[in-house]
Amino acid sequence: MSRAVILPARGGSTEIDEDRTVLDRLVAQIREAGCDDVTVLTRPGTDRPVKATQIVSADADADLAHIGEIAFAQDGPLYLACADLVASQTTVAAVLSDSSRRSGVLVGADDPSAAPVQVERGLVTGPGPGPTRLGGLAKVSAAHLARLERHWPRRAQGADAFADVLAALHARAIPVNAYRTGGLEHRQVQTADEAREVVAAFEAVDMDAWRLKNAVKHDDDLFATYAVSTWSPKLVKLAARLGWTPTPITWVSIALAVAAAAIFAAAPAVLADNLVPWTYLGAAALMYFSFVFDCVDGQLARYTQNFSSFGGWLDMMADRSKEFLIYAGLAAGAVAGGASAPAAWGLAIAAMAAQTVRHTADTWYAVLLDTAVVRQARKRESAPPSGRAAHLGERLGSASEQVIGAHRSVLYWAKRTVVAPVGERWLLLAVAAVAFGPQAALAALLTWQLLALGYTTAGRTLRSLAARTAALRRPDRAAHRDDGPLARIVPRTRLGGDMTPFAATAAAVLAAGAGVLAAALDAPPWVPFGLAALALVLAGSVARTDHDGILDWYIPAGLRAVELGAISAAGIAAGVAWPVLYLLLTVIALYFYDLAAGLDKAASPVARRDLGLGWPARSLIAIAAAAVAVATAPAVATVVYGVLAVYVAAVFVGAVVAGTVRASRTAAA
Repeated sequence: MSRAVILPARGGSTEIDEDRTVLDRLVAQIREAGCDDVTVLTRPGTDRPVKATQIVSADADADLAHIGEIAFAQDGPLYLACADLVASQTTVAAVLSDSSRRSGVLVGADDPSAAPVQVERGLVTGPGPGPTRLGGLAKVSAAHLARLERHWPRRAQGADAFADVLAALHARAIPVNAYRTGGLEHRQVQTADEAREVVAAFEAVDMDAWRLKNAVKHDDDLFATYAVSTWSPKLVKLAARLGWTPTPITWVSIALAVAAAAIFAAAPAVLADNLVPWTYLGAAALMYFSFVFDCVDGQLARYTQNFSSFGGWLDMMADRSKEFLIYAGLAAGAVAGGASAPAAWGLAIAAMAAQTVRHTADTWYAVLLDTAVVRQARKRESAPPSGRAAHLGERLGSASEQVIGAHRSVLYWAKRTVVAPVGERWLLLAVAAVAFGPQAALAALLTWQLLALGYTTAGRTLRSLAARTAALRRPDRAAHRDDGPLARIVPRTRLGGDMTPFAATAAAVLAAGAGVLAAALDAPPWVPFGLAALALVLAGSVARTDHDGILDWYIPAGLRAVELGAISAAGIAAGVAWPVLYLLLTVIALYFYDLAAGLDKAASPVARRDLGLGWPARSLIAIAAAAVAVATAPAVATVVYGVLAVYVAAVFVGAVVAGTVRASRTAAA
C-alpha cells in the first residue's frame, strides 16, 4: 500500500484561494492521484487542521525519524512532498502513477530558488550546476526502501529532510529517475501571489492536448513514428471516451496476432496456391493492427495516467508472446507449403533464440549504463579509461549521443533502425511473407537479427571498457543467473581474475552453438550431447564466483544462449518433434523475459523462482531425455520435452497468478 508524507514548509500555509491553502490543495491532489494514506508533518504551534493525519515534528531530525517509521511500517512505495509545492494534477499524477520499481524525483526548470541537480540518462545523480532543479515531490519504491532500511539517515545534514532522503538513495548507488512534465509549470512557493501565478500558468495550457501530445513517445522508432503515431492518438481519444482501460486493448492486440499466426499456419494447407498470397496479405494487415493496438495501450495509459504493475508487465510479455507466435505460424505455414520441417522450424527457433539473447543483452546494457552513471557520480569508479579500446569506446559513446541528439535526422533514424526494433521486424515479416513466402520471411528476419546483434555487441563491448563498471556486482546476481538449486553443489572456482566468469560463459556459448551445428549436420548423437554437457559445465562452474568483470553484464544473455542451445542440440539429435521443441524453448524464453521485467520498468509479479528448477537442471533433464530417446525410442524425448514445457509454463503462470493476487490484497489492505 502506498503512503505519502508531506514535509513542513512555510509556503504550505499560504492561502491560494478562499479557505484553502497550498497544503490543502496538495493533500487533495495526492488523494486524487490514488494515495489515500497521507501524513502531514507540522512544526510545533501549527494549529490549522488538514484532511490528513498530522504529526508534530520538531525539526529535520524528527522529520527523518517520522518518515522512517511510516516507510518501514508496511509494504509499498513511499511518496515525499514538500508542503509548499504548487503543481498541476497532471504533474502530481506523473510521479504517483508510476507503478514501476523505480524511485525518482520531480524536476524542472521553473523554480530558480530550488536546489539545482545534475541529470544524466534521465537519472538525477546529485547536486549540479542546473538548469534542472528539484521539484519538491519524490517517490521511493518498495524495493529501494528495503535497501535503505538498515541505512536510513538518523541525523539531517541541514534543514531539509527531503534532500537527505535523496542523498541516502545516492549513497546506496540507487538510480533516481527524473520525472518531467515539460510545459507544465510547478514551483515551491512562499507567497499567495506566487501560488496564483503558477496556477495561472498551467491552467492556461490545454491539458487535454498536452496529455495527448505527451502520450506519444518522443523517441519511438521509425515505423511506429510515421505509420502508427500519426493517427493512433485518434484511437486513444476514442478509447478514453468509451471508458476503456489499457489492459483490454492489450488483449485485442494479442487476439489480432493470434489470428494472423493462424492464417500464416493454415492457409497453405487449406487454400489453393494462388490464393495463399492474398490470404497472407490479410494476415499482414492483422499484424499491422495488432502493432497499432500495442502502441495504443501504452499511449492510452499515458494519456489517462492509468498505470498498473500488471498492465505494464502484460504489455511487455504480450509483445514477445505475439512475436514468437507469429514465428511459429510462419514455420508451420512453410512446412504446410512443402518446405523442410528442419529448415522452417530451425529458422523460427534461431530467430526466437536470437531475439531472446538480444533482449537480455539490451536490458543489461541499460543496467550497465545506469550503474556507471550512478557510481561515477559518487566517484566510486572515477578512474579514466585506459587503453586504446577504452578510449575508442568513450569516443563511440560521445558520437552515439550526438547522433541521438540530432533528433529525427537521417543518421538518427539509421541508428534507430539498424538494431531491428520491433515495429520494423514486424514490417519485414509481413512484407516478406506476402512477397516471398513464410520461410523467406524467417530467413530475412534472422539475417537482420544477427547483423544487429553483431553491430550492438561490437559497439557495446568498447563502451563497456570506457564505463569501467561491474554491472553484475549486485546482491540479486544469483536470481538473474537463474542457476537454481544445482548452484549449491558448485564449489567456488580456484581460477582467479575478473574475466573468469565472462570467459567461461563465452566458452559455454561456443560449445552450445557447436552442439546445435553438430546436431543439424547429423553428427553422431554423442557429439551434440557431449558439447551440450560441456556448455553446462563451463557456464555452471562460475555460478559462485564473484562477478566483478566489466564485461560480466553479458553473462545473463550468455546463459540464455547456453540453455536454449543445449536443449536445442539435444532435441534435434534425439528427433524431438519440431513444434514441441519450439514450444519448450518459447516457454523458457518467456520465463526469462519475465525475469528481465524485474530490471525493466515493468515489475514482474513473480516473487519466487525456486520451482522453475534453474537453467542447469532444465538443460540436464532435456539432455538426459534425449540420450534415453536415442537408446530407446524418439517419442521418449518428445514426451519429456512436452511435459517439461507444461511444467515450466504451469509454474510460471501459477507464480504470476499468486503474485498478482498478493499484490491486489496488499493494495486493498
